[in-house]
Amino acid sequence: MTTEAVPARGSVSRRISRRVDRLSDRRFALLLFVPAAVFIGVIVLPPIAAVFVMSLYRIELLQDGPTRFLGLDNITRMFNDSFFVDSIPRTLWFAVGTTVLTIPLALATALLMNRRSRFETPLAVALLLPWAIAPIVTGFFWRFIFQPSFGLATQVSNGLGLTEGAVPWLQEPTTALMLAMIATAWRSVPLLALIILSALKAIPNQLYRAARMDGATPWQAFRSITLPSIGPTLLIATILQIIVSLQVFDLLFQLTRGGPGFETTTITYYIFTAAFDNLSLGYSAMLALFLMAIIVAASGATLYLRSGGLLRRRQAKNPADEPAGRLRLDSAARADQSPQEWPEDSRKRRRWTLPPAVRRVGSTVAIGALLVWSIGPTLWIVLASLQPESAVTSVPLDLTARLDFSQYVDILTNDKWLSSIWVSLQITVGSTLLTLLVAALAAYPLARLDLPGKGAAIAVLMFAYTVPAIVLLIPLLFIFNALNLNDSVIGLIVAHVAFSLPLTIWLLRNIFASVPPALEASARMDGCTRLGTLFRVTIPSASAGLAATAILLLISVWNEFLFAVVLGNQGAVTVTRRIGYINSPSGISGEPPYTYQAAAGIVAVLPVIVLVILFHRRIRSGLSEGYLKG
Repeated sequence: MTTEAVPARGSVSRRISRRVDRLSDRRFALLLFVPAAVFIGVIVLPPIAAVFVMSLYRIELLQDGPTRFLGLDNITRMFNDSFFVDSIPRTLWFAVGTTVLTIPLALATALLMNRRSRFETPLAVALLLPWAIAPIVTGFFWRFIFQPSFGLATQVSNGLGLTEGAVPWLQEPTTALMLAMIATAWRSVPLLALIILSALKAIPNQLYRAARMDGATPWQAFRSITLPSIGPTLLIATILQIIVSLQVFDLLFQLTRGGPGFETTTITYYIFTAAFDNLSLGYSAMLALFLMAIIVAASGATLYLRSGGLLRRRQAKNPADEPAGRLRLDSAARADQSPQEWPEDSRKRRRWTLPPAVRRVGSTVAIGALLVWSIGPTLWIVLASLQPESAVTSVPLDLTARLDFSQYVDILTNDKWLSSIWVSLQITVGSTLLTLLVAALAAYPLARLDLPGKGAAIAVLMFAYTVPAIVLLIPLLFIFNALNLNDSVIGLIVAHVAFSLPLTIWLLRNIFASVPPALEASARMDGCTRLGTLFRVTIPSASAGLAATAILLLISVWNEFLFAVVLGNQGAVTVTRRIGYINSPSGISGEPPYTYQAAAGIVAVLPVIVLVILFHRRIRSGLSEGYLKG
């Protein structure tokens, strides 16, 4: 009896490595990029193309009549639809209003974070907390706070004598839209603050030191040094916030349901209603293309700024021609001089400034206000979830020191909630690992190698990134139904990976580009194979950036709601979907107790809160550097 020798695993891997080493750089780059290209080419691009085709047809699943070709008639229908036409200025007003509110708050937050303080760590956690909370949960938090009869805002307003009795915060069109803007700003401030903070840290300290030597007040230094230096970043942050605001859905779904009436129905919300409530698929596809055109235009402006268009135009001018430029040049030159060498007028110049004690008090008050703004809503929901129902629904509030954990027990012993938690964990971990693997393989040749058609590949990635999720979901539902992937964990993982890949590849491309090429060259000279160099040198050297990207992906996938609503039903119900359609624990219909809803909200955000507390430094670096470089 003879036996065949089984090749050792090491010998197989060595043969694969040797074959890879015999490939040219271009073929090696293509080999690494193929998984991402297949994924995007099969999962992302076909739905986008399908939307263009669907927009030319009449597809009304709830109405009689055949599906037929309409050409561009859906455009005429779109602009004759008074509800949709009304949603356009409302959406633009919502985006602009949210941005006007968010940018100053983000700038103030970044300025406070840029100062050295013993509260730096608590501030960092408090700053990131609103961003980490799922939008669907954010909507519940603010709806609970602004409940008309016993909400915290109502009771505070009554206590201050501003109102009396029940206040219809979310039943009045103006106040409902304003509260939606405030809630969106609450969640958006952290990201923009970190982007601005990175720009602040890039300003040389010697400019401020020179300005102080020149007698400039803090306000003059801010106006003449800080603002001009971070101007391009502020503009980019503004456009990013407008793009995000144009796509807000989850928060409005939970906070206002588009009401009262249609008064808070934005374009994205209207598309969702037309597609998945009315099943008017051809018409909703045309609406989705209209939204995509707006977002692509805004994204194009951002890419132009990131590519240096604005900076090149600014540099074309002589900095000394502007007052701010003259101050910076003169101050920088004077920083190298001794006080005795300063001009006489500079040595005698005096500026009125606030006393140090007043500045310290003001800084403390500002930090306190930031903490209240950032963690106040979450702390109130935590407190409410541990109270009896009668305590939080009474007027005035009748809070007790005896904590009630019964709501948490009900949730964590409920088979449906346990199933949703398990589904969310599978989708989150699976999507993150698969996205990182495919994105890392694609990002490396974009950063290091001569990938054929690199410019076209980057253009496709950026285009796919700008496409709103609502555009992909309309045809993706039919594709997944045909492939039996709908309402499954695997289907949701595929959808998340497809939607996350473009941005993740772009972020990892910049992370790999920051690894010194000399490390790879040394490894190759020592006999390391190409794959060995990638997995033993490049990836470990980029581990900090990879870890930050992984954490961002974990939080993003865990918080996602739109995919969960459209592609999940009974077999794959995530935590965010369950809280979005939360029912009474005693039956399938009816409003559950508010304390039960509060406990459900905390259960939904607890994993991301833990991630923020443990990895806030990596999250900060990943958000700030990723969005500025990416």
